[in-house]
Amino acid sequence: MTPNEEQDRAAVAQQAGTWFIANQSGSLEQAERAAFMAWLKASPIHVEEYLGVALVAYDLPAAAEDQQESLASLLELARADDAERVVPIETSLPMRGAAPRRMRTPYAWSFAASIAAMVLLLAAPVVWWARDGEFLRLPKTYRTAHGEQVTATLPDGSELRLNTDSEVTVRYSRRERVVELARGQALLTVARDKTRRFRVAADELHVIAVGTRFESYRRRDATSVTVVEGSVAVLAGRPPQPEATGLPADALRLEAGYQVQVDSGGLLAQPVPVDLEQALAWLQLKIAFDRRPLGEVADEFNRYGTIPIEINDAALRTLQISGVFGAYEVDSFVAFLQTLDGVRVERTPARIRVFRVKTPEG
Repeated sequence: MTPNEEQDRAAVAQQAGTWFIANQSGSLEQAERAAFMAWLKASPIHVEEYLGVALVAYDLPAAAEDQQESLASLLELARADDAERVVPIETSLPMRGAAPRRMRTPYAWSFAASIAAMVLLLAAPVVWWARDGEFLRLPKTYRTAHGEQVTATLPDGSELRLNTDSEVTVRYSRRERVVELARGQALLTVARDKTRRFRVAADELHVIAVGTRFESYRRRDATSVTVVEGSVAVLAGRPPQPEATGLPADALRLEAGYQVQVDSGGLLAQPVPVDLEQALAWLQLKIAFDRRPLGEVADEFNRYGTIPIEINDAALRTLQISGVFGAYEVDSFVAFLQTLDGVRVERTPARIRVFRVKTPEG
């Protein structure tokens, strides 16, 4: 590395240290945060230096034993520890061989160690935010394919369970933990955090919870919330301000064993009691329904199966039915439908068509 390149790197390192301390001290306003993100995006080297400061701070006791330890080796340790890190370090650096020479210079190590020492004093409890994008306030998306389910532990210790064909994006900040439900169904077991509230957002619906367990299911025309343990606050319309403390005055308090729906227009329905065993049957890959419209049940089967069930008759879709089936037991469900009066099923390799037939009574 040339002397000019060395000076440029040192300047970037100093900027990275300044941004690191500002982030951890909570002094960034909205405009400053935007400037920080712009600085990060300006060059992969900025990202490298910022992560380098964070990693040195995280591993300072071990690093202090060997001052010849390079940032490159620390980054290699980071790669081995977290293969899914949100910043793809190995593809971001234009010259992977240059980092060891740079970090062996006395100035570079001395500066990084000084910054690390200040950081440990200011923000040691939150250095672990580097995982899964939380440290840099970067979103992380979890999704499932058709017929797939997944369980994930979020950086704050909350648990996320996604049903088939679902997608959420998790965003963390100093004041809020936000899970944006783009589609499908998610069960959340929320870890307590007195400093940051937990909010689920699904179009017009917002759910605020602390230390509880609840499910949110976003369909085409409505989104439902079912509380399994504890309680949540449900709002329709604009989200609450991140700076606000406590629960909004106009929020609906929903207790365990109850469900509420918000339609696509933002209209909040009255809470209704639900059978939690039926509501959570999907965790055991089952579809349970008690006097539910046939159209809704067919839609549930279509979330798992490869051959769609088609019901075009509006009146038939409202027919109330009850039962419990495995999510992939389409044959059993079809056999059940064939026992219903006035219902006929036609099956081809491409689809399962359900329609009404006239009975002798009319």
